[in-house]
Amino acid sequence: MRNKIFIFFSLIVFGSFVYLLIGIIAYLELKKNENNLFKNRESLIFHKKYSKRLHHLRDSNRWGKEKNDYLFSNIKKYKNSNLILLQGDSWVEQSQEIGGSLKLLENFSRKNNISIINAGITSYSPSLMNIQFNLLKKNFNLKPSIVVAYIDQTDIGDEICRYNPSKILNDNNELIGVKYEEYTSKIYDYTKIYNYSNIKLNSNFPVKFFKLANFKIKYFLIRTTKRFKEISEVGWSQRGNVKCRFKEIQKYLFNLDQKSKNLFLNSLNEYLKILEEDIEIKKILLVSFPHYKHQIKEYKINVSNLIDELIENNNYSKISHLNFNNYDFSKLEIKKIYLNGDPSSHLNEKFHTELFIKNILNELQRKLR
Repeated sequence: MRNKIFIFFSLIVFGSFVYLLIGIIAYLELKKNENNLFKNRESLIFHKKYSKRLHHLRDSNRWGKEKNDYLFSNIKKYKNSNLILLQGDSWVEQSQEIGGSLKLLENFSRKNNISIINAGITSYSPSLMNIQFNLLKKNFNLKPSIVVAYIDQTDIGDEICRYNPSKILNDNNELIGVKYEEYTSKIYDYTKIYNYSNIKLNSNFPVKFFKLANFKIKYFLIRTTKRFKEISEVGWSQRGNVKCRFKEIQKYLFNLDQKSKNLFLNSLNEYLKILEEDIEIKKILLVSFPHYKHQIKEYKINVSNLIDELIENNNYSKISHLNFNNYDFSKLEIKKIYLNGDPSSHLNEKFHTELFIKNILNELQRKLR
């Protein structure tokens, strides 16, 4: 009997020690990531609300001076003026952060007395841009007369690997959302950020400690269950591909089967149809740019060709394509226009401003005449 009591109390002591240790680990993890956490409840609620429809928004640690910044930014806004909406991935988002590019956009806006909204968000491809456009119009009353949509080379892989499996459709089979990641440890999984932010903002220390320990246990159990399920479905050797790392995204630029090609073209076409049918939009400018591995002939698939194919096979009336594959790069040292060592081939600040943004604005100027 004494042995049973001893074992019982030993288990309680051991369990308490483990629980205490888990709480300490969680607290240290919270402190380590404190700069990435939301600073107020309003920002947290906003980010979580729209991520549920848009898979992910802008980073919490780089944006959020105003809550709308997680979804879009006002470059310049004038009353009773026309509006240009910029959509796309990090190439467009960077326009808000690179001083030279932002200055060009501000000057263009001022010169033409036209408002510009930058809604670029890293890894956004046509499906997310489709949903984002509808949300901007419905929830924020943004009604552009011109849309500039940058379609990146990685949009092909993003559509196929990252977003297609998580699409949310309504009863009419229309796209209304892309599920956000939870308990996956994928790049855009905000599970820890959301929970740590909520605990930090809404709890005093004793309660905070217990909530942190409970969340850490919950996260471990759910994440472990999901990991085993993932391995059972795809096998041990393919488990990493489910996370849609860059290697998995990139492979579609080496080889694209017909099924995958059709999936991407359908997503792009659905997005363009939404824009085409909007009576307030007068002009749509699609933009594409070759990556470094296109320039050195390693990539075989070019999204620019897919865009041209789609335009050729459809009766779009508002769409034109600024295809930088047609730009004369012969006078440039190709390697020096891209960020050194960047597999996603983002342009460095000089060429983002003087080549990318400058030529887009020149094209827009012609359209405003």
